[in-house]
Amino acid sequence: MNSEDTIAAFSSPVAPAARIILRISGPGAIELAGRLTDESLPGPSSAARVSLSVNELKFPAWIYLFGAPRSYTGENLVEFHLPGNPLLAQMTLQCLLRFGARLADAGEFTARAYFNGRIDLTEAEGIAATIHASNQQELSAARQLMAGELSRRVEPIIEDVAQTLALVEAGIDFSDEDVSFLSPQHASERISKADRALEDLLRDSARFERLSHEPTFVLMGRPNAGKSTLLNALAGHERAIVSPIAGTTRDVLSAPITLARGVIRLIDVAGIEHADELSEQLADDPQTHINHQMQEHARRAAQTADRLILLRDITQHDDTDPFVPRSPDLVVLTKGDLANSKLDPRQSYLVVSARTGAGMNELRAALDDLAFGATASSAKLALNARHVQSIEEARTALAQASNEATATPELLAMELREALDALGRIAGRVTPDDVLGRVFSTFCIGK
Repeated sequence: MNSEDTIAAFSSPVAPAARIILRISGPGAIELAGRLTDESLPGPSSAARVSLSVNELKFPAWIYLFGAPRSYTGENLVEFHLPGNPLLAQMTLQCLLRFGARLADAGEFTARAYFNGRIDLTEAEGIAATIHASNQQELSAARQLMAGELSRRVEPIIEDVAQTLALVEAGIDFSDEDVSFLSPQHASERISKADRALEDLLRDSARFERLSHEPTFVLMGRPNAGKSTLLNALAGHERAIVSPIAGTTRDVLSAPITLARGVIRLIDVAGIEHADELSEQLADDPQTHINHQMQEHARRAAQTADRLILLRDITQHDDTDPFVPRSPDLVVLTKGDLANSKLDPRQSYLVVSARTGAGMNELRAALDDLAFGATASSAKLALNARHVQSIEEARTALAQASNEATATPELLAMELREALDALGRIAGRVTPDDVLGRVFSTFCIGK
């Protein structure tokens, strides 16, 4: 990346729309913008509607000008809000490139913001995470990163470790003097405090890998409990064969279900029999062998799923549940439109009817809460693999430092320096070029 270049790229999709946004940044941004119009450009941090001339074609556009260093990139930055014609937008970009601008690399606008001190590395990663967020929980966690929440959590820990290191190094520098800057006991207390803070940060945070995971829900119940009908109703199409004959579902079927805050994968399995019912079947009967395989597949799906939903047919008066490998996360009574008796208000369950739609909104809300938390505000600060690795490396160094607290000050200082370097890498204070490359390569062109 050459900061002396003026770069140009679209920062919005190039498709028919109300407007298309084209931005340029660098030392020549204002001069290049001026070459597209005969009218006066707006002043810094302001906008103006002007007439642009591109290939002898004149058309109206808005120009937004942001002067260095108070722009997104920290450089002179100009945004053109063009009429939403893709051909017109491409012609404008090509004209800027002919005037001397260079097409921006992926993530180069945000990389310049980082190198010019406008954002730290965690905020840059928050921008990338916001671009790629696929559900509300991911978006909320990405916004916290983009707002610098991780840096604010880590900064006091960095300060404590840096102060401890400074006191230890001062003791080394004045080892010939009869003065003590930090006793071994106080050093151990400081190190333990920093380690506990990092442990709390890991415990109170989620992983972006988990947030982007599509939660799996398994529907279990006795044969003909309405699992396939419910799957079809939630999916909005006939994913599973529905029949009044019990045992229609013989394999594991799944479908993506879009909820308010994201997508889950709902899995329909064969109906689960009671253990005594299975034992009554003939061991040498081929149908028995098939049934046992169906039951085994169903239980394996339930064991590996994120959530287990137990379905009961409201028309059946048998309150005993089939054997399931774990406690259900939610109990649902199906065929609610056929209920002919009052329900026990002390029991906790949802009553639904896939045929009439009764209770389906409540079921969707319950599934959404199970998948993404009781409220949208419950999303935690999310860490990516790089953050976790740096924190774990810092904790390892602090553990070594704790062992060295009563040993030589030189070894203690070395371990504290290792911890400080690891924490510094989170915000990009000490960041190898290959790490920077991985971060900014995830961006789109124009971001």
